[in-house]
Amino acid sequence: MSFLRDFVRSAEEMTASVLMKSSLKDFIPIGRASMLVTHRRPDNFLKDPITGFFTLPDPQSFKIVDEPELVWNLITNAGRDYLHLQGYGSTGLGTNGLNYIALSNDTVTETVSSTTLSNEIAVNGLSRAQGTYAHTAGTNTTTIDRTFTATGTQSAQKAALFTASSAGTMNHVLGFTQRNLITSDTLQVTFTITLG
Repeated sequence: MSFLRDFVRSAEEMTASVLMKSSLKDFIPIGRASMLVTHRRPDNFLKDPITGFFTLPDPQSFKIVDEPELVWNLITNAGRDYLHLQGYGSTGLGTNGLNYIALSNDTVTETVSSTTLSNEIAVNGLSRAQGTYAHTAGTNTTTIDRTFTATGTQSAQKAALFTASSAGTMNHVLGFTQRNLITSDTLQVTFTITLG
C-alpha cells in the first residue's frame, strides 16, 4: 500500500511540474493568473489648438518600445481567501472585485503573506487605477486591462491587483522586465485570470 501511495504522490508531483513548465499559451489548471505588458511610445505629435505647440501625442503614431511580455503571478493568502469568500460566502462580501491595478518599480519581494505592494507608484501617471473587466459567459477566463500614460519619467517592473483605489485586498502580484517610460509613453497591462 505504501508503494502505491508513493507512486500516486510522485505522479501528482510530476504532473504539476510538467503543467507549470508548459508553453505560456497552454492551459494551466493550477490557481494562477498571467499578465501581458506592452510599452508603447508616440513618434509624432499634433499641434495643440490652444498653445500652437506640437505637444499632443498622435494616437496613430504609437510604436512598441520593448517586446510585449507575458508573466505569471504570485497568489497571496489574503487574495485567495477573498476569492473563496466572494465565490462561496454569504456574509462579508466585498462591493468590488480585484480590478484595481497598482504598479511599482521594485523587484518582487512579496510573499503569500504580503498585503501591500512595496513602493507602489503614486506619481507620473502610473498611480493605481481601475482596469476594465471583461468576461464572456461560458468561458473560464477573465481579463482586467488598463493602459497607463506616463506624465513624466518613470520606470515600472511589478504589478498587482487590488479591490480598492487605496488599501484593499491584494492578489496576483507579478514582476516583469523593467520598463523605462518617458512623458507620453503608454504601458498597457492586461491580467488574464483562468479558472478551472
